Amino acid sequence: MDLKDISLFKTLNQKMTWLNQRQRVLAQNIANANTPGYVSQDLKKVSFQSHLNNSSSAGNAQSGTVMKVNQPGHMSGLGGTSAAFEIKQVNSEYIETTPDGNTVDLERELTKMAEVQMEYTLATNLYKKHIGMLKSALGRR
Repeated sequence: MDLKDISLFKTLNQKMTWLNQRQRVLAQNIANANTPGYVSQDLKKVSFQSHLNNSSSAGNAQSGTVMKVNQPGHMSGLGGTSAAFEIKQVNSEYIETTPDGNTVDLERELTKMAEVQMEYTLATNLYKKHIGMLKSALGRR
């Protein structure tokens, strides 16, 4: 069994992929901090509420997260368990534009990079903890 078949690990993997892509976009912003006319960019954040709304309105297992039934008395669901995240690059909402048309604010970009680092550390720690729980359940250390 592959760990990517387990929905938790699949979701963590998708989150880490999104964070990796965001780090690349932010690094590109910093690299172009002195490029005239460069517009700062960022990746679109995935909202949990919008993800739930999209999956419940579509009503099929391919759309995202839906309920799963494991007992006959439970509410009926459609059987899907995994979440699908999209990576979309969008122009960030910038505050100021320099006279040469550049919208990169180094302080804001570095703050975003620190945020990405914290979220990535959280995801890797969750990954490690759940691997440990699986090992413990299998009787291994």
